[in-house]
Amino acid sequence: MSSSESELDDAATHAASIKRLEEKDPDFYKFLQENEKDLLNFENSADEESESDAENDEEVEEEDPKVIITPQKLSYIKEKIRDAPTIKLCKALMSSFKVVVNQADDSKKGDLSNSEFFNDVVKLCLIDLIPALNKVLNLSAGEDKKRLDPSKSKVWKLVQMPVKSYLKDMLSMISVMKDSSVIIPLLKHIVHLIPFFSLFVKLVKLLLKKMVSSWSNEEETVRVLSLIIIVRVTKSLPKEYLVQVLKEMYFAYIRNTKFTSVSTWPMINFMKRSLTEIYSLNPQIAYEHAFIYIRQMSIHLRNAITTKKKESIQTVYNWQYTHCILLWSHLLCRLVEHDPLKTLIYPLVQITIGVINLIPTAKYIPLRFHLAKALMHISESTGIFVPVLPFMLDVLKIVDFNKKSNFSIKPVEFSCALKVTKSQLNEAGFKDSCISELCSLVVEYLKSYSSSIGFPELALPVVLQFKSFTKQCKVSKYNQELKTVLSKIEENSLLISEKRRVVSFSFADNDQVKKWEEKIRSEGTPLMKFKIETKKKVVVVMDKDMPPKKKKRQQK
Repeated sequence: MSSSESELDDAATHAASIKRLEEKDPDFYKFLQENEKDLLNFENSADEESESDAENDEEVEEEDPKVIITPQKLSYIKEKIRDAPTIKLCKALMSSFKVVVNQADDSKKGDLSNSEFFNDVVKLCLIDLIPALNKVLNLSAGEDKKRLDPSKSKVWKLVQMPVKSYLKDMLSMISVMKDSSVIIPLLKHIVHLIPFFSLFVKLVKLLLKKMVSSWSNEEETVRVLSLIIIVRVTKSLPKEYLVQVLKEMYFAYIRNTKFTSVSTWPMINFMKRSLTEIYSLNPQIAYEHAFIYIRQMSIHLRNAITTKKKESIQTVYNWQYTHCILLWSHLLCRLVEHDPLKTLIYPLVQITIGVINLIPTAKYIPLRFHLAKALMHISESTGIFVPVLPFMLDVLKIVDFNKKSNFSIKPVEFSCALKVTKSQLNEAGFKDSCISELCSLVVEYLKSYSSSIGFPELALPVVLQFKSFTKQCKVSKYNQELKTVLSKIEENSLLISEKRRVVSFSFADNDQVKKWEEKIRSEGTPLMKFKIETKKKVVVVMDKDMPPKKKKRQQK
């Protein structure tokens, strides 16, 4: 059947339904005559309809403030749009949505005080509008949504301005709504509207700006949906859009890392991981941004080292600077195969070491541990050796563990701290946390090299310093913790020493060395097994600390 014949059939069907409507509901038919004559005149030829629609394209964007959307009209749209959608019905539904947006924004354009009616309009748009537009524009449902181009449709110009107006209204609705239970379905709807947004430059910019805001401020589901929209939109747009979005996301990340607590850590980690994934879409842009921002960090650090002023030191010793180091270290580990980015590892490591050494006092031991973890991540993920052990072992020299401590109820939590107060420095809880964190990080670091053929030499400074400390320390529980770790390190060293005694290849043969190390790693080492056992103990302790669940009363 040709398109003209199909349009004539649609017109005949519509005319028949209008005639039945006149018999069943004469009042509503009279209303249509007064307010919506175009719905009644559908029996005109398809050519005439196209011409009139084309002439009115520029006027569709501005809605008539006198238009009133009644439940009867909505019921008619709902009845027809799913099975027999037309351009007129799509326009009518999008006009209805404009009215409810105005209502939500306390506008006087529409008189819709009934919240149930409001919900019906929004629900109808979210469920039926996209399928209806796809049918009207003759877009294949199975076609890749990311590459869908509505502008290629022959009738696109007939709905272009109403769709543009609808997209604006959708952005307005998201801005007005505060409840995430409402925002979530709207964002899911926007995911399907991306091919339409991509056709309007200004609307795309507004959409991306709003999504970046939602990605950095809203609850988890909203943030995830916003990220999906950002990724899908930027994939189909030129490079400059991605550049601008990444800048805004980076600044949003910095703003959200000013304060760090147990409740904000999950959001910060999500932002760090998702920002890294979007950077990975274009490693060239990632390199350009990383180069600029790592250079800025080095300038701040240089000023702090040379001036030694309180203000310049505070620009470095804060959560935002620390989280920037964590972000770029995570990115460089993620894109280590990209050669230009690989060149930034050395300056970032030097910056991190410089920050640790800026004020090497007990007050900033929490910051030291955070940065040591970043260096460990770089070393493990990139395969580049970073000498992290000295910065961790210095804790045994910086803190006087023999000095009498004040009583503390619980250990000091380092995960959400960069520094400790003077009173905390004298508490037993602070020293407990130092020893516990030190042992954990030493095991974590050496575990990565536990199958290395040079492990005994690498672990030797730890063995010597731990033994020296246990001889001088008078606190038995600290000595016990260190001796437990020390025994596992020595056991691991003994294993590697014995196995490498019987090798037949030269240590200069890198291929043979790698095969030998892979075999040791597959068999497992004492430090690997110790780390697994420690994790299991931690889980058991956490379970014991959890309050017991109340037993439900059994119903008789």
